[in-house]
Amino acid sequence: MEMDRVELRQLRYVVAVAETRNFTRAARQCFVAQSALSHQIGSLERELGVKLFARTSRRVELTPAGEAFLVGARQSLEAADRAVSDAAAAVGEVRGRLAVGIIPTVTAVDIAAVLQRFRERHPHVRVGLHVGASDVMAAEVAAGDLDVAFLGLAAGNPPQGVEARELGRGPLVAVVSGRRGAARRRRVSHARARGPRRGRPPSARGLALRRLSRRFGRPGAE
Repeated sequence: MEMDRVELRQLRYVVAVAETRNFTRAARQCFVAQSALSHQIGSLERELGVKLFARTSRRVELTPAGEAFLVGARQSLEAADRAVSDAAAAVGEVRGRLAVGIIPTVTAVDIAAVLQRFRERHPHVRVGLHVGASDVMAAEVAAGDLDVAFLGLAAGNPPQGVEARELGRGPLVAVVSGRRGAARRRRVSHARARGPRRGRPPSARGLALRRLSRRFGRPGAE
């Protein structure tokens, strides 16, 4: 197969599906219709003469050929991004990708407002938003998988291997029913504060992303 017949968007779609293991989530991440993403990956598979993904009703898995292709796809995308960034930097323009990690409950900083100002200053930088746990994202920053993260950490316990700046402090409180004995205690252990779970609360990750979407908007985010 001739390399000039492989498009960068196809490589991005493959990487997105490999990371999400789901065509619907990958399409949402790439801001394209699922049918368009599936069509492009199908076209690529036909050109290559191999299957990159094994599809089931519940999950998508990489085939051995897909695993091998993914390595080169990521390298090609990184090289393309570097080339674009280098060309833009030569004329004083900032381009590239910024991977930002946030915890669902961050309150010390208005993340949406910060990202909006960043987009206004650097409209050609793609911003990727990742919601997760503080300890996990601190490790991802140290490993280079995230560029920056807004975390919630215990006072006096900065993450190791990264540069950190304290942006604010706040107490943690337990909210319990007045009918429970824990409500009459000044201090409550984690075990005592836990109670029977009723119903299914909304996903904190989903709430955080919806709040950001309302303020930050879809264009320019990944």
